[in-house]
Amino acid sequence: MARSLDGAFKKLFAGGGILFIGLVAELGISFIAKAIIARFLGAVDYGAFSLGVTTMVFLSTISLLGLHSGIGRYLPRYDTPEQRKGVIVSGAQIALPVAVVAGVSVAILAQPIATYVFTDPSVAPIIRIFGLAIPFSALMRLTVGVVRGIQQATPRVVIKNITTPVTRFLAVAIAIVIGGDTVGLATAYVLSYVVAASVGVYYVVTRTEVLAKVKATPMHRELLSFSAPLIVSAAMAFVLTDLDTFMLGYFSSTRDVGIYNVVYPIAQLLTVGLTAFSFLFMPILSELDAEGATDEMHRIYQVVTKWLFMATLPLFMVIALFPEMTIAITFGSEYVTGGLALSFLAVAYFSHAIAGPNANTLTSIGHTRLIMWDNLAVGILNAVLNVALIPQYGFLGAGIATAVSYIALNLLYSTQLYRITGIHPFSTGLVRPGAIAVALTATTFWITRTFFTVTIPLLVVMFALFLVAYGVIILRFGGVEEEEVMLVLSFEDRFGVDLGPLKDLAKLFIR
Repeated sequence: MARSLDGAFKKLFAGGGILFIGLVAELGISFIAKAIIARFLGAVDYGAFSLGVTTMVFLSTISLLGLHSGIGRYLPRYDTPEQRKGVIVSGAQIALPVAVVAGVSVAILAQPIATYVFTDPSVAPIIRIFGLAIPFSALMRLTVGVVRGIQQATPRVVIKNITTPVTRFLAVAIAIVIGGDTVGLATAYVLSYVVAASVGVYYVVTRTEVLAKVKATPMHRELLSFSAPLIVSAAMAFVLTDLDTFMLGYFSSTRDVGIYNVVYPIAQLLTVGLTAFSFLFMPILSELDAEGATDEMHRIYQVVTKWLFMATLPLFMVIALFPEMTIAITFGSEYVTGGLALSFLAVAYFSHAIAGPNANTLTSIGHTRLIMWDNLAVGILNAVLNVALIPQYGFLGAGIATAVSYIALNLLYSTQLYRITGIHPFSTGLVRPGAIAVALTATTFWITRTFFTVTIPLLVVMFALFLVAYGVIILRFGGVEEEEVMLVLSFEDRFGVDLGPLKDLAKLFIR
């Protein structure tokens, strides 16, 4: 069993590393594109643009009926071409017609949606354009679910992390150069989903048994049985991530929507590591669960959580403690009033790194109904908080509601995961260096705010000094464990390099 654990770590680290690079590329390109759009349009028009994006993402997610996750779970569990083809074909037969109907409906009803839901009739053309993108967005995510099931990280990177953001960036740049308005930018944005869906279909056709000359075993019932609770979960995930945007459009103003949708993607940068490892984490744990290897699942969970926490803390420190400067550098001074909301959102997303991939673990062991009820409860909490806070506090109220809701959700997930399996994220390699690193963060912030005037050069210098001290803390207080040593040795063997000098330096600090 130790061999299977080693293999799982190597597969997770290799795939997670590829995905991390892909996600950095995607987020970097997408972030720059959003910053350009926000600066070009201004807060009001960017708010209208954000309403269109949110509508598309929400309805394309609901249209999938959770089947992209079902495909990702079931493909690794079947061996015959008939069964594997059946999983893919059955999922597509259910999800794609729903997505087409949703897209056409939004395009037809764009005017009443803009008038009565967002109280701004001028956004109707934007809603219509993004409505037409719903089937392509759903198809892209369905193909990503397929490559997740066959545990191949590279196609996912190509589809979602390269094709989508690169196409989007180029199309947006061309639209701006030729003097496009909000509608033109929306059209350019949508084009990226059309291209990414086409690339995804290519990978599914060439890397799976979908065109094999065998009769597909119908899997509709199995997929729906597993995925149906995820429909509610997806709806509640929307409540957590996007309902605040809709409510800002209804209760507040399009300008507030624009400011909030500037601070939100900044906070989401904290989920890069989690998203990278979660993609392969769920199918790998699903295999271990099928083998009854609970101890191995527990250890993988703890190590991945430690990696996520250690990697995310420095970025969290900058975003949460210096929000106005972060916003001014990225999206411009027009949006700095969202600084306090950004701090709350940063806390919300950092809670994911602290809790680890708890939702993916519950999914891998088949507790999708429990996830559904958790999401339902927290979704209701979030809706109530949004209704109570947004009319009075605008985007700050939305940020507070999101922070409280995410912390509550992670507490639910982690408590129930521990009750069912005994799995928890806390290990010596996390707690000791983590606690000291948090104290270092507080000290660095106090020194910077008390004795200096915060400028960009000073922030860069303090951050560099923090990273050096942070690395020493991880090495000195047990942050490096057996699994990390194994992965370093594996890296040396695979690439034929000698990391001896670096290992000798590390040994000076490791007890």
